[in-house]
Amino acid sequence: MSDRYDGDVYWFTSNWDGTGMQNAVVLDGQTLPIDSTNDHLYSLLRYLEQIPTEENATTFTLPDLTGDAPINFTPYMVSTGTWPPSNDLGFFRVTNSPYTGEVDNWSGDYPPSGWAACDGSLLPTNQNQALFSILRNTYGGDGQKTFALLNIPGSVICLSGYFPSRG
Repeated sequence: MSDRYDGDVYWFTSNWDGTGMQNAVVLDGQTLPIDSTNDHLYSLLRYLEQIPTEENATTFTLPDLTGDAPINFTPYMVSTGTWPPSNDLGFFRVTNSPYTGEVDNWSGDYPPSGWAACDGSLLPTNQNQALFSILRNTYGGDGQKTFALLNIPGSVICLSGYFPSRG
């Protein structure tokens, strides 16, 4: 995860197992205490101007991006990565060390190497076993020989990257 920057935001399937992702926090509007566990995240969000700076604050609220996430996906922010954040590239960016099954916005004409357009295409399960183990046939396909990618115009999905660590 060396190419991940503090503050990078990505979507990952919420159908996986519900334990969340290591080194990341769900952007669901939850309120957290400002303490030794969350101090870095609080400072990061203030730096990115995602939350207001309040004197004597004891809690802060994470942004809620769940309404912007694709169906069955959860928005995450990297909370332990490389400093400084990469906010100059926009709130969403395709990283050089993606997770298999990660979905990111993409405005290029063609997906980068190792990624596919989220266009509902059918993929063979035997050639994409890691991605199939995450998505199954949630978005279509017969679940034996084929499975479908989700359909989100302007987005790409990582076909083969790091297999995500849970919880």
